[in-house]
Amino acid sequence: MIAVRNLVKTIRNGAHEVEIIRDISFDVPGRQFVAVMGPSGSGKSTLLGLIAGLDWPTSGSIVIDGQDITKLREDEMARLRGQKLGFVFQSYHLIPTLTAVENVMLPMEFSGAINGAVKRAEYLLDSVGLMERRDHYPAQLSGGEQQRVALARAFIKTRSAPGR
Repeated sequence: MIAVRNLVKTIRNGAHEVEIIRDISFDVPGRQFVAVMGPSGSGKSTLLGLIAGLDWPTSGSIVIDGQDITKLREDEMARLRGQKLGFVFQSYHLIPTLTAVENVMLPMEFSGAINGAVKRAEYLLDSVGLMERRDHYPAQLSGGEQQRVALARAFIKTRSAPGR
């Protein structure tokens, strides 16, 4: 569950302050999917970066599963990201020297939870139609295939993967 309350993000541009996010509040119930849509420059990426704890708001709160992440130290936030959040970046950020299955397993390795990681990674690759490409490197995959590997990696820590 995500609860965003009175979120504001302001940046300084020379002598001026620019309000990127202005007093946004919303809830995302558990197990729900939402889309953040809007024109270029409307603050979508900034909002998602704040929710992910990659940046800090000027004011307001962001509560994930009952924990206000705006009050966490960086090391606590890093731990929470590793346990509860998955990301698919525009440029995918796949590691070029790792195979598809190794890229999907990466968050499990970072968190030290490697038990069953291969099985979960293979399940997720199969669910995005890439099981036969599990041993291919990013350079050997099309852009769409790379995107699906990144999507599988984003879901590796969720309850939907086997063994969860």
